[in-house]
Amino acid sequence: MSNQKKTKKILFTSHVASFQKFNRPFMRMMREDGWEVHYASMGEEEILDCDKSFVVPFTRSPFKLSNITAYKQLKKIINQENYDIIHTHTPMGSVVTRLAAKKARKNGTKIIYTAHGFHFFKGAPLLNWLIYYPVERLMAHHTDTLITINKEDYNRAKRQFKTNVTYMPGVGVDPKRFKPKLTTKQKLELRKSLSLKKDDFVMIYPAELNKNKNQTLLLHVLYEINKEDKSVHLLLAGKDNLNGYHKKLADKLGVAKNVHFLGYRSDIPQLLQMSDLSVSASHREGLPVHLIEAMFAGLPIVTTKCRGATELVEDGVNGFVVGFNEDEFARCVKKIIENRSLRESLSKESFKSACNYELSYAQNKTLKIYGKFMQEPLRILHVVTSMNRAGLETMLMNYYRAIDRSKIQFDFLVHRDKEGDYDNEIRSMGGRIYHLPSISFAHLIEYNKRACDFFVNHPEYSIVHSHLDSLSALPLAAAKKANISTRIAHSHTSNFDSGLKKPIRNMTKRLIPKYATDFFGCSNEAMEFMFGKQAAKNGIVINNAIDTSKFTFNKKIRKKIRKEFSLSDSNFVVGHVGRFNYPKNHEFIISIFNELLKEEPSAKLLLVGDGENKAIIERQVSDLGISKSVIMTGVRNDIHDIMQAMDVFLMPSRYEGLPVVSIEAQASGLPCVFSDVVTTSLDVTGNCTFLSLSHNTSKEWSKEILQWRNKSIKRNDCSNKVGKAGFSVKTEAENIFNFYKNHNYNDKRRQENP
Repeated sequence: MSNQKKTKKILFTSHVASFQKFNRPFMRMMREDGWEVHYASMGEEEILDCDKSFVVPFTRSPFKLSNITAYKQLKKIINQENYDIIHTHTPMGSVVTRLAAKKARKNGTKIIYTAHGFHFFKGAPLLNWLIYYPVERLMAHHTDTLITINKEDYNRAKRQFKTNVTYMPGVGVDPKRFKPKLTTKQKLELRKSLSLKKDDFVMIYPAELNKNKNQTLLLHVLYEINKEDKSVHLLLAGKDNLNGYHKKLADKLGVAKNVHFLGYRSDIPQLLQMSDLSVSASHREGLPVHLIEAMFAGLPIVTTKCRGATELVEDGVNGFVVGFNEDEFARCVKKIIENRSLRESLSKESFKSACNYELSYAQNKTLKIYGKFMQEPLRILHVVTSMNRAGLETMLMNYYRAIDRSKIQFDFLVHRDKEGDYDNEIRSMGGRIYHLPSISFAHLIEYNKRACDFFVNHPEYSIVHSHLDSLSALPLAAAKKANISTRIAHSHTSNFDSGLKKPIRNMTKRLIPKYATDFFGCSNEAMEFMFGKQAAKNGIVINNAIDTSKFTFNKKIRKKIRKEFSLSDSNFVVGHVGRFNYPKNHEFIISIFNELLKEEPSAKLLLVGDGENKAIIERQVSDLGISKSVIMTGVRNDIHDIMQAMDVFLMPSRYEGLPVVSIEAQASGLPCVFSDVVTTSLDVTGNCTFLSLSHNTSKEWSKEILQWRNKSIKRNDCSNKVGKAGFSVKTEAENIFNFYKNHNYNDKRRQENP
């Protein structure tokens, strides 16, 4: 099966293509996020910022039969394209879309409807209530989320519609469109192009010419004003849908010279900056974008008292709200013309209010809605040295394989440039791998800068889980600076190597409680050593769990592996799995085995792993003349099988946290001989012995190993014992899953950056 992810697809619909102006910022946003974006409309103009567009014969009227044709066409498109999300707009476009998507919704497609102002509202004609209200209420049953853009619609839908309803203050306006501001010279040049003088007072109304937008009222208002002041002009920018009605009315009223019919304009931000006052005469609005744009341009506003507009304009603060009376409207306009200080005050407050309606807010809110429906997995960033085959890394992979990756994903921040042993598997499961340079105390400033830059550039992480032991203080400090709320330090050891670095590590571990919010350890001993007793009290022990089913003893596998290494049934095999480094104490392993050979000449030593001390151990083996009895396998990805071939597992470590291989060895049914630095709580099968490194000689160790040679052990029963003791990866994966989820819910950073 291919691991290639399916490209996510979203369909936007509206009955008219011109509605794309509201959707284009969201379409660009989704494309940038890797989505395939489609658009369906009447197709009267080219659709931009999408991958595919469809012409569907929507009509505005609910009584037109062409909507049946639109339904059939759209249903076919939806069933063929298999969309993840459909986001629909405009009343009839949305009715047709939701009906056409009924089957797709049952198959998992999520349907979002943005209502840009219901046709039924307080004061609306009875006919609107009779037609549109029952339709919208019925269609709510076929909607996953209904977005309303004004509070009146939100409150009504919340009370009366059976669907998830959310409020979004408009579709958002990009303030960048109003930057840079026009200079005085540019304003004069633009005015000149429209036959306007420097001192003319200019009112602007950018809206489609139709009955609802009610430009008729404004022409009468201008008539009243022009009786006293001929320098007041009105700009009407928008498509004429009434066949020149308003031009004829302007001629009739004698104000034609002061009315400028601009038609459709793409330079509305510039026209607004050139004007003195924004006016609106609508009977009905959702949340008028043209008023929000006027606010960003710093214009005072005079508007009729209608739903939507009253949410934007506070009477006497950033403008005036009036009834549908031309005299009242004209008086408010005159007041603004005559009082410059009032005009400046209204202008200042208008711009201040605009900030609540920025496009970025609408985009973030929309992304949050999309993300909820897509159930995007929570991504956890694990900070490690590398993802090679070692105890810690194997443990992480065990959890990664067992966890529900549709809800939780693991990503890895590694400190090596080379490809890790597990990297390909990580990518195949959807994980991401990032790189930072190795931590060098000579370059701490540079490292800190790189780490801080990483977290700033990756705000998607709300939880960082560090496995660098004492060095966890460094990436967690950068994570804290980036306001990541959950910062986990995880201890995997109960001691440090002796040497020059030990004092530095002791110093850095003292910093961990300053930067970590949560403390994990493979044992209580490991937590106390790394974080101190006080922090450890509130810490969580995370068992180094395994997939016990993989280690269940199997005679066929034992035979196969023994054959691979030329081992006979008579060979007594002592095994060890671990990196060739100081803590694992390979020198003592060789000394023990050398003593054992004196009693059992046919014995074999099976060493699995690699590391910096391997060459030293190879020389030791050679010097002792026991090379034929020692098998070094290198790094293997089939540890669970190799352990089947062993008879005893040996681990005389100088220090340990809670070694996962000790659990694996017991699950495979092996008797185990450990050093006493390993906690005795690890003996979950009753087949473990613990010896001292300082008080027991290599000869005494060899005698203890040989005691297991003739003991009868039912190896196939041991994996169940390990699982019941709390080392089953399924159980522990569920525990860590719940921790991540619970902490994510309380993450203020994610709420602030939805």
